[in-house]
Amino acid sequence: MKSICSLALAACFAAAAPSQAAVVYSGLQNITVTTTFDGVYLDVDAGTTSGTETTGWDINPFFGGEGVANSPDFQPARTTIALDAPILNIAPGSTVDGTLNFLTGFGGSDSHTGNGVGQFASGTEGYIGFKLTPNDDSGTFYGWMRVVFSNDGSTGVIRDWAYETSGSGITVGAVPEPSAFALLGLGAAGLLRRKRK
Repeated sequence: MKSICSLALAACFAAAAPSQAAVVYSGLQNITVTTTFDGVYLDVDAGTTSGTETTGWDINPFFGGEGVANSPDFQPARTTIALDAPILNIAPGSTVDGTLNFLTGFGGSDSHTGNGVGQFASGTEGYIGFKLTPNDDSGTFYGWMRVVFSNDGSTGVIRDWAYETSGSGITVGAVPEPSAFALLGLGAAGLLRRKRK
């Protein structure tokens, strides 16, 4: 019994130990992208929004997502490296990493909605792949953002997003899962509770 207790304690401590890198997930947000020119300004790593430009903003979809502006700290993957290249709609399960086309500096896109390959279909969910430099300049991280853009005068939506804090690539649609150690610790705690009854 003492060995089971020791194993359970070790598993609990392992589960509580901080990891070096993690997937940061926003949770479901459903942020409305208005049909106005201002749209919505989103600071991805802080998780804050505003109807006007604020310090730390990363992405600014407007006119329901028909137009998208980005700060130098948030670079969406694009179809090519041309300055006016549209944002790319990336398929779920794809990898977002340094092999995609990213620009530098402030940018924008107004030709990413339509019926073409790599475009966002109006009113249908799609994914932006992005490269992010967080507000604290702690690194360059890759992530995805699930959106619904519109080019018919309807509002758009930023559903959720995630990014990997190790600097490695991330799978589009991937969200953090409970640690195996945490599950082991919960199982061991259940065994201890059962034994005491």
